[in-house]
Amino acid sequence: MMELIVISKPTVFKEESSLINQLFEAGLQVFHLRKENADEAAYRKIIEGISPEYHSRIALHHFHSLAGDYHIQRIHHTESFRKERHNGELPENKIFSTSIHHLADREEIGQYQYSFFGPVFNSLSKPGYKSMIPSHFRLEKHQAAPKIIALGGIGLTKIDQVKEMNFDGIALLGSIWNDPSQAITTFKKALVKCQA
Repeated sequence: MMELIVISKPTVFKEESSLINQLFEAGLQVFHLRKENADEAAYRKIIEGISPEYHSRIALHHFHSLAGDYHIQRIHHTESFRKERHNGELPENKIFSTSIHHLADREEIGQYQYSFFGPVFNSLSKPGYKSMIPSHFRLEKHQAAPKIIALGGIGLTKIDQVKEMNFDGIALLGSIWNDPSQAITTFKKALVKCQA
């Protein structure tokens, strides 16, 4: 069974927290809160709109200090942040994730629980953000290495292909948020495919 993660829409929108709650109710286990240009107040507003029972399933990409205020257990280090901190030891009381864009960088991320890798396919949310891997690609698993989560251009029709590529999970972004009215339906269909 592949893990299924949802990453937030890059921009803030109305009724967002309500939709995130519905995703959790539908079975979402991990939600990554990543806003490209939002300030700390906007992050707080989104988190406060999410039911406290789900806060432990939120991963923060920015404003990591908010974790203590909301009992958030997950912290995401962007690739640039990770490289700036020179891959030092991470505290053991949180779940840490990161991102890589080259598989050779797996050697640098041994202390993380999982990492996003992509774009696996041409991005649905960022036009011009092209796939980095060949269609016949298959991920080689390394013992005790962090889980690798496929990201980029993954719609419902691509999930079986990602499974064949041997990834540990998928992260959805554009396929969920490009049509928010269908977000829950799309998520439920994706969850069934990941669990098959």
